[in-house]
Amino acid sequence: MKAMVMAAGLGTRLRPLTDFLPKPMMPVANRPVLHHLLNLLRRHAIDQVGINLHAAPGMIESYFGDGQTLDMEIRWSHEPELLGTAGGTKKLESFWGGEAILITSGDGLHDIDVTALLGHHKRTGALATLAVKPVQDPSSYGVLILDRDTRVRGFQEKPARDEARSDLANCGVYVIEPELLERIPKDTYMDFGQDLWPLLVAAGEPIYAYTTMAYWNDVGDLDALRNGILDAVLGNVRVEIPGEEIAPGIWAEDGCRISAAAQVDAPVVLGQNVVVEDGAQIRGPAAIGADCHVGREAAIRRAALLPGSIVPDEGLAVAGIFGDASKLAESILRYPVAG
Repeated sequence: MKAMVMAAGLGTRLRPLTDFLPKPMMPVANRPVLHHLLNLLRRHAIDQVGINLHAAPGMIESYFGDGQTLDMEIRWSHEPELLGTAGGTKKLESFWGGEAILITSGDGLHDIDVTALLGHHKRTGALATLAVKPVQDPSSYGVLILDRDTRVRGFQEKPARDEARSDLANCGVYVIEPELLERIPKDTYMDFGQDLWPLLVAAGEPIYAYTTMAYWNDVGDLDALRNGILDAVLGNVRVEIPGEEIAPGIWAEDGCRISAAAQVDAPVVLGQNVVVEDGAQIRGPAAIGADCHVGREAAIRRAALLPGSIVPDEGLAVAGIFGDASKLAESILRYPVAG
């Protein structure tokens, strides 16, 4: 199976960060969200992917290259005008061949078992299978209504709690049969969730759902990004933490200098060339980006420091995302992807 990775979104709810860095490159545990997704696909034996690009395409493509450093083949698809999830998949029609295609967002954080998703898809004989997850508040999501055989019978878009007929949120992770591409017009904007799925369900086509309890975070806004970063540090989502575990639960990349007079309490992830001065206290969960400088007697608690951040002497960084967003791109591109 090959995968279509959607990385063309604008990420407007993550501004001001996305004024400097496209959403798929947002650092989580000191690696871009897209990096973690590609590692997930590789763990499930998916090593050929198409990725569509729109915002800052050169930055994303130069970081990942042709995929060889991840033992993958990446086919890049530039979209000067956005085509939507379905239209973007259609554009790469010649790449897919005659096998099922996994569709997934390139700017979300999850560890959905895509092998099990594919197995469910094959067992039901579906034209398309949509991953869904129970959520506490359906009013923030598009939800699916299923019958007992997991066949999709309807949709509700962000229903009020007392009007919701389902708590199953659409995760934006799908498996489709290649013949579905014939239903998508060429060079036309079309979205799977908004346009194609309701049309096919209304026509009685075999559209099914796979329910997952795995971690899933769309990293849609600053709060979700902060939570995703801390969840990765805590191990709530499976990501490959870069660097060496220098003490239980403390990971550091090359070039870190931590004063013997500093206190670092796990779980903490430190990027390349981080400096921690005398008397500083870092209490996890915390993620310290590359090239950060934590001053003397500074205190960090439940925080994510963007690459290149400076916490001054006796400064505080508590319960949030901190740093100079203008340095994001420079710091991340300085340390290109490795397998």
